[in-house]
Amino acid sequence: MSELQPPLDLRPEIRAMLREFQEENLQLALPVVTLLGILLILSHRRFSDPLHAGVPGLVLLVVPWLAWSARGLGRSVPAWVLVAGCVLADLLVAGWGRAPVALCALFLPVGIAGLCLGLPSSVLVAAGLTALLLRGPMPLRGEDPNLSGVAILGVWGSAAVVWQAQRPLMGVVEWSWANYKWSRSLLEQARDDQVRLKQTLADLADANSQLNRLNNLAQGLRRMAEEARLAKQQFLANVSHELRTPLNMILGFAEMIMQAPETYGRELPPALLADLAVIWRNSQHLSELLDDVLDLSQIEAGRMALRKEYVALPEIIASAVEAVRPLYESKGLYLRTEVPKDLPEVFCDPTRIREVVLNLLSNAGRFTEAGGVCVRARQDGSEVLVSVADTGPGIASEDAPKVFQPFQQLDGSMRRRHAGSGLGLAISKSFVELHGGRMWFESQKGVGTTFFFRVPVSPPISGDEGVRRWFSPYWYYEERTRRSTVPVPPIRPRFVVVETGNSLGRLLRRYLDEAEVQSMASVDEAVA
Repeated sequence: MSELQPPLDLRPEIRAMLREFQEENLQLALPVVTLLGILLILSHRRFSDPLHAGVPGLVLLVVPWLAWSARGLGRSVPAWVLVAGCVLADLLVAGWGRAPVALCALFLPVGIAGLCLGLPSSVLVAAGLTALLLRGPMPLRGEDPNLSGVAILGVWGSAAVVWQAQRPLMGVVEWSWANYKWSRSLLEQARDDQVRLKQTLADLADANSQLNRLNNLAQGLRRMAEEARLAKQQFLANVSHELRTPLNMILGFAEMIMQAPETYGRELPPALLADLAVIWRNSQHLSELLDDVLDLSQIEAGRMALRKEYVALPEIIASAVEAVRPLYESKGLYLRTEVPKDLPEVFCDPTRIREVVLNLLSNAGRFTEAGGVCVRARQDGSEVLVSVADTGPGIASEDAPKVFQPFQQLDGSMRRRHAGSGLGLAISKSFVELHGGRMWFESQKGVGTTFFFRVPVSPPISGDEGVRRWFSPYWYYEERTRRSTVPVPPIRPRFVVVETGNSLGRLLRRYLDEAEVQSMASVDEAVA
């Protein structure tokens, strides 16, 4: 990551640090030179003339004061004053004091120049002193060339020592400063991240408070929705109770009058019988609509019970086809079935699956004006696929989302041609999904529509190996020593309904899920 790398352009900061380092070295060199001046004055007895030691010593005492006083003239002036004073004192001792061995001390100003001014100044001083020792006056060079050579070696040795000491020091300084700057940048970044983290935590706390308020609101709305659902169920139950009894009486009396008009002692006029047929037909439609509304409410409440058993799907399809065949014959439409006889038995509720097929066939017959409908069924793996294809007007793509919605009709106008409540497809889709299946459709405008649904052949088995995982060939038989605590399943009551039609039996089978209802046409069949 580029923001975590140390910066490269550090020369200004390094130079500032070196200046501080050189100023500290200068402050250390001043007392050292002063101490050398005192020692030189104290050693005047070693000279033939005390002035030969006193004057150079006095120079070494005065030069530090002059260098300290010259601080305001520039950064390098005090160091040059100190270097010049040391060179002057050394040359005075060597030339005037007749002590050539003092030339060996010329390494001191070279070292002071390197520590207080830098390596270039140290090299410059060393070069000047070398020229002086090689080309200067004889008193300054000394009469012994070996001594001059030793002095030159000392001068350049001092410069080399300064260079060797400053080279790793510069690397360490640059590395230290680079890491310092890097650490500072990381610290600033960490502080920025901390500020952003605090802001994020504050935003999160605010969001949590908002979420808590929304949760409280959602709980209130959920309670309101539950109360509304219970009120709707209670309303539907009341409507069912209030409408079911008069509807059954209307249906029963109308059917009895139409089937046995001689019961009333005289022949009824055909117009009255036709009106009774209209009454019976509309009452039957109202009863079916009420059944659909109650079924939908039970599905939404999750209380729709299914009576599943293994049944032959071809028989269910054939029964539904025979029920709607008069509608197709009255409109001149064909009704074909392509159902193989070897279809496996399907574990389902035969009443609900028959309603699904019957609903699809009724819708196809009502909306198809020419051609007809073909019903197909085939096994697809562990499922059975059923399709109902018509040659009707088709469904537009913009109307597709409304097909399976309750109380939705593609023609919603008051003068629509086809009657219906808009509940059949929604209920059929729910019935299929309760069986673990799926329903969908494919349609092309002007060509026709095909509705599909698939249901599993067998109920799902929990576990990969089914019931075999509970058995082991290594088990041995143990006789039960106490009675089983498993509750005995209740025996389902059986009702035998004797009626000429099938309305009462159908009604009882729909709403008495815990009972078995058998419809008989006569008392003799019921007794047998």
